Amino acid sequence: MGIMCAVKSANGARRLIVTADDYGYWPSYNEGILAAVEAGAVDSVSAMVDREYCDPEPLLESGVEVGLHIEFEGRWGPRSAAPARTSLRVQFDRFVDLFHRWPSYLDGHKHCHARPELATPVLQMAQQIKVPVRSVGDDHRQWLHERGVATPDLLLGRMLTNEPAEPAQLRTLPAGVTEWMTHPGYPDRDSGSEYDLARREDLDELLRARVRERFDTPIWGTDVRRTTHKQAFAYEGGALEEATSAEHRALGED
Repeated sequence: MGIMCAVKSANGARRLIVTADDYGYWPSYNEGILAAVEAGAVDSVSAMVDREYCDPEPLLESGVEVGLHIEFEGRWGPRSAAPARTSLRVQFDRFVDLFHRWPSYLDGHKHCHARPELATPVLQMAQQIKVPVRSVGDDHRQWLHERGVATPDLLLGRMLTNEPAEPAQLRTLPAGVTEWMTHPGYPDRDSGSEYDLARREDLDELLRARVRERFDTPIWGTDVRRTTHKQAFAYEGGALEEATSAEHRALGED
């Protein structure tokens, strides 16, 4: 079944972040993601910076919010804390090299960022640069909240191709921040992805939802506000501005 995990929200407002995962995985997938961005169908894009096809320029030109889509594969050796930290740091530095700023949020390919060997390093990085982390279940969400890391109250989206492209709960969103995780793209069997054909389904679903939003009643209702991670989790008391200034100083932009 799809990912549908939630906790009680602190207020009655309903917000929706539509995220496109796997930018950089394959050229035709990038094209599909960029088509969704151009249509205004997604609010954020998660970039796989270790992939050779992760071209930052189209995303930078679009102005879309970009996060780090962390990977942790066999190239890093045994799945233990030391290689996990090395992998994360390499990918973070690569993101900064490509996009000239810190990622706006952190998540992981196939939810690897929530594995025991990566969860704590990802948490610590999020605390350091003050960005949200995608939570993949109630326990993970509570663990992040208890440590002061922002995370959506609900995650929707499918992991398997035999699940519907439109999550059923998308039409009855609860109060709080919901993230709809999608994988738009144009299929190409040479990619080697098990999710290949489903990417076109995701793209078509996003574009249909966007048309509904523009010309009719949005699928998620008229009182739901589309937002980015940075907007949804803006820190109180000017902390967001302070974090942004610190980022610019760290990158030598001041």
